[in-house]
Amino acid sequence: MNQGERLTALIAEDDFAQKQLLIRFAEEHHLIVVDTVSSGSKLVDKYVELQPDLILTDISLDGISGLEACRRIKTKGYDPCIIVVTALTDMKYAEESFEIDSLSLMLKPVTTERFKKSLEKAKKHLMQKRKQSPAAGASGERLVRCKQKICDLEGRNLLREVYINEEQILYITKERKHISIKWTDCNSIQTLHIASTLKELNKITSPCIFQCNKSQLVNIKYVRKLCADLLTPGNYEILLHNVSESLTLSRSCYAQFEQARSAMMANRQASTNFNPENTILVRDNAK
Repeated sequence: MNQGERLTALIAEDDFAQKQLLIRFAEEHHLIVVDTVSSGSKLVDKYVELQPDLILTDISLDGISGLEACRRIKTKGYDPCIIVVTALTDMKYAEESFEIDSLSLMLKPVTTERFKKSLEKAKKHLMQKRKQSPAAGASGERLVRCKQKICDLEGRNLLREVYINEEQILYITKERKHISIKWTDCNSIQTLHIASTLKELNKITSPCIFQCNKSQLVNIKYVRKLCADLLTPGNYEILLHNVSESLTLSRSCYAQFEQARSAMMANRQASTNFNPENTILVRDNAK
């Protein structure tokens, strides 16, 4: 995290006056509030859509609680930075907040001093997290850094950096001027809209992410089978594991597919779990 970088925040609070207070404190401390919600289900949906740096949530929300919403976010494979804001003093809630790895339990009435201390703790946590994983995480995961356009509450467009684990990327699509990344957390398929270009992403990802046609990149790890395209001789249809839609492998990109397959096989052979039968089936080679 750069020194002058502004963090993004999603606020979940069902009391209007408290919500306005949190917005004011957030803006005074140079946070970009990307949205506010009043229900637990909306908190989950908006976090997945916007992926802010920070969640500020009350425990008592409409529908499911803020704590339960954060649990559901974590089960989807996300690792949110959470500050819990509450008027409840029961130790049971304090224990539950730390079970979801919240960084701070901020008691109401929220003051500038309490807000500042909680935010400083969150910034230190995010800085440490990013130091451990700028391009390759501490556990060996490879993180892809992307640019994303966001809007604050006043509708101003801003750019920020987001990170996504390359292992989770299924494919990347350019449609007109919009780029979207389809990725999986093993339980579901998510979409991340970004401002990076296809060319930039092709450059910073590993050889296992290859260009299959002029508007798409695909992760070789999820390719199950290639079938000859009956409409366009020389092209192939790419079938992916656990994904209903198929992609096109154009004839001009077949060499990239072969390079990606070789890279994947080299990685698998280096792994103790290598299975020589776990290969991609290519039918009717019409190259």
